Amino acid sequence: MMRTFVRATLLCATALGSQAAYAQAVSNTTQPADDDGGIKEIIVTARKTEETLSTAPIAVSAVTSETIAEQGLNSIDDFARTATGISFSQAFGRSSDRPVIRGQSNVLANVQFGVETGAAYFVDGIYYQGDIQGFDPLSIERVEIIKGPQSALYGRNTYAGAINYITKAASDTFTASGRATVAEHNEFQLAGSVSGPLIPDLLGFRVGGRHYEYGGEYTNRLTGKKVGQEKTTSGYLTLDWDNGGDVKVRQRLSYQRDRDGPLAIFLQGAAFNNCQPGFRSPRYRSRSIFLPYVPATLGTSTNTNQYFCGTIKPQPDNVALNTDETTVVFPAITSFIPGVPSFPGATITRDGTAFDGIYNRQWYASQVADWDIGGSGFVLSSLTGYRDNKNRFGTDSDHSDSFFYFGGPVGEPAFANTNTKDSWDFSQEVRLATPQDRPIRGLVGLYYFKQVQEGRDLTFANPLQGDPFGTLGSSFNWLEDRAIFASLTVEPVEGLSITGEVRHQVERKRQLDYSSSVTAPFCAGYAGLEGFTNLTATLCQPALKETGTDPRITVDYLFPSGLLVYGIYARGRKPGGFNGGAGVTATAQLGQPLVQYLPEKVESFEIGTKFDALDRRLRVAASAFRNTLSSIQLTSAIPNPNGTGAINSVVTNQGDGRASGFELELQMAPTRDLNVTMGISYVDAHFTSGCDADQFILNSGGLRPNFDTRNPTAAGLALCDISGNRLPLGSPWIANGSLDYELPLSAAGSLWFNTNWSLEASKYVQVHNLAKTGDTFLVNARLGYRTDRFTISVFGRNLTDEDTIPLATRWFDYRYGAGTTGLPAANTVTFDGRPAVIETGAPRAFFGTLRKGRTFGAEATFNF
Repeated sequence: MMRTFVRATLLCATALGSQAAYAQAVSNTTQPADDDGGIKEIIVTARKTEETLSTAPIAVSAVTSETIAEQGLNSIDDFARTATGISFSQAFGRSSDRPVIRGQSNVLANVQFGVETGAAYFVDGIYYQGDIQGFDPLSIERVEIIKGPQSALYGRNTYAGAINYITKAASDTFTASGRATVAEHNEFQLAGSVSGPLIPDLLGFRVGGRHYEYGGEYTNRLTGKKVGQEKTTSGYLTLDWDNGGDVKVRQRLSYQRDRDGPLAIFLQGAAFNNCQPGFRSPRYRSRSIFLPYVPATLGTSTNTNQYFCGTIKPQPDNVALNTDETTVVFPAITSFIPGVPSFPGATITRDGTAFDGIYNRQWYASQVADWDIGGSGFVLSSLTGYRDNKNRFGTDSDHSDSFFYFGGPVGEPAFANTNTKDSWDFSQEVRLATPQDRPIRGLVGLYYFKQVQEGRDLTFANPLQGDPFGTLGSSFNWLEDRAIFASLTVEPVEGLSITGEVRHQVERKRQLDYSSSVTAPFCAGYAGLEGFTNLTATLCQPALKETGTDPRITVDYLFPSGLLVYGIYARGRKPGGFNGGAGVTATAQLGQPLVQYLPEKVESFEIGTKFDALDRRLRVAASAFRNTLSSIQLTSAIPNPNGTGAINSVVTNQGDGRASGFELELQMAPTRDLNVTMGISYVDAHFTSGCDADQFILNSGGLRPNFDTRNPTAAGLALCDISGNRLPLGSPWIANGSLDYELPLSAAGSLWFNTNWSLEASKYVQVHNLAKTGDTFLVNARLGYRTDRFTISVFGRNLTDEDTIPLATRWFDYRYGAGTTGLPAANTVTFDGRPAVIETGAPRAFFGTLRKGRTFGAEATFNF
């Protein structure tokens, strides 16, 4: 880690030393410098009112449209690298987004319905429930990454922070802009927009579109085809009504379609396991006569290790996905056990998955309206959003060349993870704000959100629409959130402000899940609701209802010199939910109630300061925080008892934690020709208490815990305790920086250059703190020539050719068979003086996502 940090420091120092070779800066997180060399201000709306970035008493990083254009940023993956305190990993391609702010994360976030990341997306201040990686970057005016609990003003799922995309408004005069990009690996992009007045001084428009393709870098060795391909086609129309007085209305309609190929994922199998010896290892696995179509393709093993300790290395030559037709020969099994039949051999030719990759089609409509009532300064605002989304996802989720069935060679293989989800959501916020230039000011608002999602299993018989609802693999989920919120600011003396914010919300969830049984589905709260009148009250549980009040108090003082200091106290929550049929199964297997999980909560204290110095040529923002976490939502994996589909995972509340750290952002513009930024953040996010069942299995040598993991015995706690372990998925150290220069060549044009870099410390992939991703150092650069109208540039991404994996997930390796061998007699195994149960599940493995390597390309833009 230290060696990589030194490399980054030397790179920044070298770039600073070459300033004689270049001139005029463009900014990273702000607009270009003023003519006199000072740094321009940015207006942000992080507290739902317009404030300058340097005087807003809140930790927020802003990525402007200038930065997006100059540095070629394409998605939240890029935006996060320019900000402090946030980590983002493309763990499942462009799906299941999991932004991690200040170390607060969840391994199952956005994989299972209702499991939230803790950092929500917003578009023009409207809650955006879904993946956002395909959002058109050239339609964005700025991105505000707001850190710390935001539940009081922003609501559900913002207990770690909020990410707000502010889109571009219509222009006062007719303008047109466009961009064309070509790069290695068959990457190209065409994007453009036209804007201007429809009715002068009253109604303006902006219409734009984008087509983006990436051909993939890695090859599936089973098919010889590329994986990781990406394709997006999108368009939008924005109408801005402004009568120059009391009323402003923005209406926006957008369409987006993504079609991505199979994920660029490899499997690090159990053969790599090098620590935690025990029974859950390849050594004790063999073929099973009870599951004859799970052959031991890897034969026998002498490896007694249950887990992998260290950095998971990328294996680009080991992408092995059964996504095309394959002929499989299953050997015959002769049984010598009375009552157990023999099984003949079977030969089948079958595609491993009924659908491959990611398909996402979305319509999104929004309206933001502000009415200054009679010019009084009292503003009534309405924010409305509607999203209709259809998603298909398919992958061979054992991520290996293995091809087997739990229940016989019919339907899809055991690990075919293919599904479709149709969903829609609607949100409405209404708020009334007092005049913002008064010493006492505030706002009050009402909020409503509803989401409905229907899921179906994609099979060979129904590869696009899925099997009918009510069959195995189908589900129906319903979510409704209602809230009232308010904010009040008092300035008792000049420069001192005290702001109190509070939100009271009621959230209800209902679920109908056929993942465990067609005849007796898991049903929560659907008796007589949404047309499910045939379900009996005894089958259906009451809907999950969560009620909570979350406050936020800010005290700040702005000195006459421009120095801002502030302190914040806030509480937030991440919603609870249902585990559905998987929870019913887990309850039966583990002997504890896991049907639903509770909200995860945070209590936060933060202090910060912001100031400009050296005649606005230096800007500093710094903050320190301490967050106390309770009822942390952890994940446990369980086998699917029906013998079909992927392994299930459930969420449990099994621990408390603490996240403490600091963030520092610097921007320097010593002349109008040079702009340099640098940021660094540190977070110590760890468990203060917690008992994990898999931790027990690892430490006990392969025994299942014979206690409720939320109430362990003293002896059991010693083996399942995860206190002191770091929270997974978040990096303790993140640093980034940029340098921008422009050299005027003539009155008509100039040569420009920029570079940006990011350094992210290794992340643990699970709570055990054994397997990790490795430190990641990325460098990008651009060199080009521009005039007032045109820009031509060449660029390089990931110039260090960093190959560390973005993330990995703990998984199973059934290639040693589904049976057991060599285990001691059950009556000889004890724990804490009582008979113990040997864990006979499949050995652990890890699947990891491959990072895009070094890439060179060229780009041209125009602006009229």
